Amino acid sequence: MNYSGILHFADQRDCFFLDDGKLRIRIAAGRGDIGSITLHMQDKYIKPEIFDTRSSVEMQKLSTDYARDYFCADIPLPQTGAGNPDILCLRYYFEIRDFCGAVIWYGDSRFFSEEPIDIECMFDCPILSRREQTFRIPAWAKSAVVYQIFPSRYATTEDVPEDVWYKAPIGHKDDLKGNLAGITEHLPHIKEMGVDVVYLTPIFKSNTSHKYDTVDYYSVDPSFGTAEDLHAFIDRAHELGLKIILDGVFNHTSPDFVAFKDIQEKGRESKYWDWYYIDSLPLDFGSHEKKPSYQSFAYFGGMPKLNVTNPEVADYVIEVGKYYLSKFHIDGWRLDVGDEIGHAFWKRFRREMRAVNPEALLIGEVWHYAPDFLQGDEWDTVMNYAFFKSVAAMVCDGSERPSDFLAEQGFLKGQYHSSVIPVLWNLIDSHDTSRFLYRAGGDVRKLKLAAALQMLLPGTPFIYYGDEVGMTGGEDPDNRRGMLWDPSRQNGDIYQWYQRLTYFRHILTAIPAGSYSYEAADDRKGLIELRLTSGEILLFHTSGEETTAMEYSGYKELLGDNGFDGKLEPYAVKLLRKQ
Repeated sequence: MNYSGILHFADQRDCFFLDDGKLRIRIAAGRGDIGSITLHMQDKYIKPEIFDTRSSVEMQKLSTDYARDYFCADIPLPQTGAGNPDILCLRYYFEIRDFCGAVIWYGDSRFFSEEPIDIECMFDCPILSRREQTFRIPAWAKSAVVYQIFPSRYATTEDVPEDVWYKAPIGHKDDLKGNLAGITEHLPHIKEMGVDVVYLTPIFKSNTSHKYDTVDYYSVDPSFGTAEDLHAFIDRAHELGLKIILDGVFNHTSPDFVAFKDIQEKGRESKYWDWYYIDSLPLDFGSHEKKPSYQSFAYFGGMPKLNVTNPEVADYVIEVGKYYLSKFHIDGWRLDVGDEIGHAFWKRFRREMRAVNPEALLIGEVWHYAPDFLQGDEWDTVMNYAFFKSVAAMVCDGSERPSDFLAEQGFLKGQYHSSVIPVLWNLIDSHDTSRFLYRAGGDVRKLKLAAALQMLLPGTPFIYYGDEVGMTGGEDPDNRRGMLWDPSRQNGDIYQWYQRLTYFRHILTAIPAGSYSYEAADDRKGLIELRLTSGEILLFHTSGEETTAMEYSGYKELLGDNGFDGKLEPYAVKLLRKQ
């Protein structure tokens, strides 16, 4: 038995309440090393000779990654059995048995050769305080499909020549006159595709097309319209049953933001001096060869970093966040480069946003594994770039095997708080990456496979505008071309594929819940096979080399609405149901 592979934290990481009121306890062990784990529990304060609160449950395997298997048990509390008093503080330990029959007990982060009797040799979980920490995520977000819009390039009510709108490649300064009124006109397109949430990149006053350098947080950029246009857009979206997420750029501002402008004029005498991290005067905006004389996003002088540890700055940002929740009734914030702002601020941000709207969703932009932000007191979820990287590696260039893909998804399932998994924003591209179809060399089959992985696996599918009609484009800024509205430029087959996927995403509830009875990968055939607890079978063929035969007679193929002939073409996806 590999002791070093056994890992458990008796805090919010591995011992937490779920929305259904059950307490989930989770433990990791070396991959393939452990045959079974039994969880033993009892009350901390009630002695067994007075009232026996002891109980035990066999733990179930939750997921597997490269190095570990993850086990969990969901305990209905506060009562452990009929007639038992409410448990206030739980003590527990694990009985771990390997495949050879060897047994070890694990409690209080120590190993024991005999079953522990002393409660000080057990893990401690105060139930009442832990229940207060239940990670509550808005129910509407748990089965949603998200659609990202880059407002300056999505739609317009202005008269823009086709050669301007469809220019390719496109640059940062190309003006396509995209506006909110244009987006509002096209909301029916978004709705009919099966989308539930629209996420807009920044819409506040700025001097660039991307708007990630805010000049005025309280003004809609004039090129996009007015506050009335924003109200009209949100109201119409809500009428259609769509939620709206705005992009909050609270890490940095434009140099033309009032506070930084004042520092430029008055130096240390400015009342805003402590709003930023100024290293020296006079202010030097920097260059490709030299960093600016102040902290900034990515060392770019055009985005000076705000000091949110300054109470005045924190108050200002909090008020901006509350303003759009209360006055415009947005449904949440996507938080730009959120990992470059400290935890103390985000804890306060969550409390104050939820005080305005208890159903507001908070999404952090982070490109790496970030469990420290996802314990239930900061963000609700993140843009899941781990998914983006895995899909790209497996589908676009073949550098990742199906077993690798499942292992990486298993790592997230085993490590992240369980409440987060259904709402991870699973993207395959965005305004910060090249288009997936571009990376796939224009191979539509690969795009359809990637979209199916988004839609038919746990997490929140994240569609970058235009992917649904076959848009392409290289690295930023070419990934931000004008949306393809001309039907002759659209790929209707891809659009129908997206509609089909979102339909089954919504009706097969086992998919967003991640309820599988079987998971397997065949690296030789390039095959991923999953079975839903509702009975359907999912087959993903990630190889482009040859057709694979599968023995599933008598099954209907739902995505194609016909019988299954047992063949999987290169990059094919099948959703099977017994006829």
